[in-house]
Amino acid sequence: MLAMGIICPRAGAQGFGLSVIAPANSILVSNSPTYTINLTNQTGILLGDVLVTNLLSGPFQYVTATAPSPVTVFSNATSVVFDLGQVVNGGSVQLTLIIQLNAAGLFTNTVVVVNDTTTNTASTNVVIQVTNLVVLADLGVALTGPGQAVITNDLLTYGVAVTNAGPSAAPNVILTNTLPAGVLFKGIFPTNQPFATAGSNMIINLGTLTNGSVANLQFTVEPTNAGVLSFSASVGSSGVTDPNTTNNFASTNIVVTNYLSGPLGITTNSSQVYNPQNGLVEQSITVTNSSGGAIASARVVVTGLTNQLVNAVGTNSGSPFVYYSAALAANQTVSLLLQYYVPTRSPFAFSNSQLSAFAVPPVVFPAPGSAAVSTNLSISRIVPLTNGNMLIEWPAVTNRTYTVVYSDNVLFSNAMVAPPSITALANRLQWIDYGPPTTTNLPANTGARFYRVYLNP
Repeated sequence: MLAMGIICPRAGAQGFGLSVIAPANSILVSNSPTYTINLTNQTGILLGDVLVTNLLSGPFQYVTATAPSPVTVFSNATSVVFDLGQVVNGGSVQLTLIIQLNAAGLFTNTVVVVNDTTTNTASTNVVIQVTNLVVLADLGVALTGPGQAVITNDLLTYGVAVTNAGPSAAPNVILTNTLPAGVLFKGIFPTNQPFATAGSNMIINLGTLTNGSVANLQFTVEPTNAGVLSFSASVGSSGVTDPNTTNNFASTNIVVTNYLSGPLGITTNSSQVYNPQNGLVEQSITVTNSSGGAIASARVVVTGLTNQLVNAVGTNSGSPFVYYSAALAANQTVSLLLQYYVPTRSPFAFSNSQLSAFAVPPVVFPAPGSAAVSTNLSISRIVPLTNGNMLIEWPAVTNRTYTVVYSDNVLFSNAMVAPPSITALANRLQWIDYGPPTTTNLPANTGARFYRVYLNP
C-alpha cells in the first residue's frame, strides 16, 4: 500500500506513464478531496478508446470532474471512469476528479488504464485517511492601519495578523485580503509570500498554523483619490471546526485626504556638510507656516533626488518626505535636518525648487508592536553632544530593526515615536537625537529627555 496523500510513483507498465496526486493530510468524513491524474502514451503508437477507471474502496458521492474535450465521464456505486477516446503517441492528458468521502477509515483509489488497441495496461493507487475527528481551532484576523494621515498618492502600508487560538493546529488556513476601489497594489511582506487574485481579493494560503501562532503580513498600496477606503480581511480553513467565527472577519476604514494647505514657506538655511560620525551628507532647511493660521503638522516633500533621503518616513508619487509632527502657529518657523546617503560623501547639486511643504492633519506614529508585550531594551550609553544633540547606544541583532521612543518624563506618560526605524548592520547601534524632523525639538532645548528602544517584531 502506498503512503497516504503523496504523489504516486509513475507506473510505466508496457508503455504508459501514470501518476496520481491526492491531498497530503487526513480529511473529515463528507469532505471532498481532489485527485489529479496524469497519463502519457509511451507505447509508440496511436491508442484508441483509452479508459481510465477509478476503483474506490469505500462509499462515496461523485461531485465533479474535469478533462479535455471530448473526454466523457460516467460513474456507478464503486467507480468513476474517464473515456479518453484516442490518445496519440507521446500525448499527455491531465484529469481531475472530486468525490465526497462518506465513511471513516483508509480510503483507497485504484487507478487502472486500459485500451482496446493493445494489451498494454497501467495501474497505481493512492490512500487517504478519512476521519471523524473534529479539528477545533479558533482562527482570527485583525487589521492595523497607519497611525498618521494618508495623503493621495502616498505609499500606504497596513498590517494583517492571522491568529490561531487553538486548541488544535489548523491546516490549510486561507486568508482573503480585499482591496477597495481606488488603490494600486504595490507589494506584500514577506516578499516571498505567494498569492492568487480573484477580482479585488487577494487569496493567500498560509499553510498550517499551530496552536498559539500568529502570521503577520503587510500590504502596500497607493491610493489614487481622496476619500474613505474600506479594507477588509477574512480567514478560514476547510479542515477546521471554528468554535468562534466572530473574529474570522475584520475591516478598517482609512481616510485619504489632500493636503490641507500649501505650499508653506520653505528654504535651505545651511550648506551641505558630510558628517563622518554617521556617514551622511546633512543639510538644514527652514519651514515657515505661511498659511495664515495655526497648523497641526507639516510635511516636507523632496523631489528630483538622485541620492537616498535616509530620514524619510514615506513617499508620495515616488518622492520622499519627512514630517514636523508638532503644531506650528501662524508665521512660526522651524528648522529640520535632511540626511542623505551620498556614495561620494560630497555635496551635490540641490535647489530650493526641489522642496515643498504642506499642512497636514496631526501626525501620530504608532508604537512598535513589541512595546505592548515586552520591556524596552537596555541602553548601554547616553551621551550629550556639544552641539545639543544626544547620542544613545545599545547592543543589537544584525539585520533587525529598532524603534526609539522618547518622553520628557521618566514615566513616559507622553511617549512619542522617533521615526524612522533603524536597521542594525552590526551587533551595536548608535542613534543620534538631532531634533526635527525625527523628534519635535532639540534635546538641549528640553528640560529633560528620556529614551526607550524596542526591537521590532
